[in-house]
Amino acid sequence: MSAIDSLHVLSQAARLETEGLAFYLKAAAETVDPRGKALFMSLADDERKHKDMILTQLHAVEGDGMYVLLPNLNVEPIDLGQPLFPPSVADVEKKIGADPTEQEVLFLAMENEIKSYDLYRVEVPKTTGPAQQMYRWLASAEMTHFNLLMSNWEALEARGTWV
Repeated sequence: MSAIDSLHVLSQAARLETEGLAFYLKAAAETVDPRGKALFMSLADDERKHKDMILTQLHAVEGDGMYVLLPNLNVEPIDLGQPLFPPSVADVEKKIGADPTEQEVLFLAMENEIKSYDLYRVEVPKTTGPAQQMYRWLASAEMTHFNLLMSNWEALEARGTWV
């Protein structure tokens, strides 16, 4: 992958993480339930860490054209060929109005996690070394976020309570 391609992907990743951070902070501020608020704050903290990691790589690639090795990235094996549940844009538009419910906010959050996951999983086979390690780790983290959000969405739908 060329440095220009890397910079493009890293810029896109930084934008997605920045948007995710803002989304989760807003969701936390507007969520009354303490478990929901804690979930969104935890996800915001993760997005902040992801953004910092990506910006570190972005600056490294801008500097010498190379990704740098990031410490402490233990990557759980996941099937990167498998897409996450893809909510359709039409479903989102039908369900979300001016005053979204908690489930609708979770649905949007899942859609955002899917975008990030798809970006990272597609980059894994295109890269090697530290870049591949980072993208694999980020894909795994986004899958975890998606699963947390889905669990809460299902709990709210079924029982009217957060996990």
